[in-house]
Amino acid sequence: MPAEQAPKRRATSGARVQAQPSSLQDCPVARTLQLIGEWWTVLIVRDAFAGKTRFDQFRRSLDISPAILTKRLQALVDAGIMVRRRYNDHPPRDEYLLTDSGRALRPVIAALRDWGEQHFGRAQIEAEEHERAVACGGAGENAAKRAQ
Repeated sequence: MPAEQAPKRRATSGARVQAQPSSLQDCPVARTLQLIGEWWTVLIVRDAFAGKTRFDQFRRSLDISPAILTKRLQALVDAGIMVRRRYNDHPPRDEYLLTDSGRALRPVIAALRDWGEQHFGRAQIEAEEHERAVACGGAGENAAKRAQ
């Protein structure tokens, strides 16, 4: 069966994940991406490094639906990247803290941020606007100045 048609299975968090061919199951990059490669998961970990620990903090910061946030947090707990700890009994409230394994992701998140700033950050956007202005004989330059 081709990889793109591999059967899907349920993760312990209830999320559907693509079953991987045996050649990818042994690849550390593929296994890591399967665990943390989902958009919201990386952003939750990023916010945890910024000091956020509570459901409502993640929800406000990310503007994420409660259902998706619940699933992503549970997947992070299931994977051992975060641990859930009760901080209030009435009403029951939990916080989510990075484990040693989760904290070890700091250089990965930093590398993603650095790469994004280099390739998609403000300096890159301004450089591209300047290139367009030069290519258009200055017409784009005037538009770029007006936008500032």
